[in-house]
Amino acid sequence: MANDKARTDISRAGIALGVIVLVALGAAAAITLTRGGEDGPRPETAATTPRETIEPTPRPSETVQETIVEVPPTEQELWFVQDERLSWGATVVGGTLPRGVAPDDRVAQKAAFWIGMLLDGPTAPDREVGATTAIPRGTDLLRVQRENGVLLVDLSSRFESGGGSLSMQLRVAQVVYTATQFEGVERVRILIEGEEVEAIGGEGVIVSEPLSRRDFKDFAPPIVVEEPRPGAEFRSGDIVSGFANVFEANVSLRLRDANGKVLVKTFTTATCGTGCWGDFEKALEFEVTEAQDGRLEVLTYSAEDGSPQHTISLPVKLVP
Repeated sequence: MANDKARTDISRAGIALGVIVLVALGAAAAITLTRGGEDGPRPETAATTPRETIEPTPRPSETVQETIVEVPPTEQELWFVQDERLSWGATVVGGTLPRGVAPDDRVAQKAAFWIGMLLDGPTAPDREVGATTAIPRGTDLLRVQRENGVLLVDLSSRFESGGGSLSMQLRVAQVVYTATQFEGVERVRILIEGEEVEAIGGEGVIVSEPLSRRDFKDFAPPIVVEEPRPGAEFRSGDIVSGFANVFEANVSLRLRDANGKVLVKTFTTATCGTGCWGDFEKALEFEVTEAQDGRLEVLTYSAEDGSPQHTISLPVKLVP
């Protein structure tokens, strides 16, 4: 994907500054969002229809203004693969997005930007901690659209190439988990070259219906938080929920304020654990005098030495 990117390490060792390259296409070009790579961006252009009246060529600054949208920096999750399972890392980055990829829906635009980041693959710091990707190099993001909580993600046919059953399931799961972190996106429908398909690849990963995170629990990390979403407002009494497969089903929670002070330290029990997946939820009671950035940590502790394990750390907006 051709974008300006700046990546800051937030929650996983090794996440560092990435680079986004901005490509300004001409006003007569059809925009295609592509993965960055050694071969560089591959924009596709469509022929224009001649006009009777010759219009002045826009200046470069005007062309850029018309063909891109700004995506403000936020902290979000990118879901890669480690040891044949999904592995997440949080990154702060913002940049630009070709206007033709997503409609004037800020949620869809934000999701499109981060899916584009996902298609770029792990950076060097990601790879240093063992992160890989099952998504084939050269997969292009063609379009993103949100309809009634379902995000339509249109990918190039390269997405279906290579790999066996595990690879196919992981690559679909990577897209689903990255896309469903945004408010207003509950499920994902994958299209290929603009067409609805029954399955991905010869191994037949069924994508005929919209998919959720729970459709890929067997590939998930031991704890998955579904609510709140990263960056969401969080008030006293709000519920933390998700699913987990942890020792004795014990799920611990900590809520910190902008200064890192622990406002809440508690735990709950999933409906199943130690070898099976169970649901968990817990309402958190706290007090703040003003709106501020906070951080929610959901984790478990080692049965051997009591050390924290499988920590999920999410940014939230604490509201009085």
